[in-house]
Amino acid sequence: MYSFPELIKKIREAAGMTQADFARALGVSAVLIAMVETGQKEVSKNLLRKIAEQLDVHPSSITPFLFADEKKDTLSPVEKKFIQWGEQLQEHLIKDRAKLLKNHAA
Repeated sequence: MYSFPELIKKIREAAGMTQADFARALGVSAVLIAMVETGQKEVSKNLLRKIAEQLDVHPSSITPFLFADEKKDTLSPVEKKFIQWGEQLQEHLIKDRAKLLKNHAA
């Protein structure tokens, strides 16, 4: 399971975009993207909505697993299955949805 900063970076890289390209597609600064990717800045709801819009997904499909690594040893079987689905969703965002970003970078 990727952390949020790792996930954003993986999506951007899968799209073949620089931080500047990604920022331009989202209408934000490259400095903001760099800070989010390195965990120096928490993502705002506004930025999350912009990312989701460019990926053509609901914002909740990007964020439901942000705390998956916390208390991982104490998860119930249902919670563990939920985390597995989250990992699959992250891979879908990276491999399939990231392609949509290129259309918005121009």
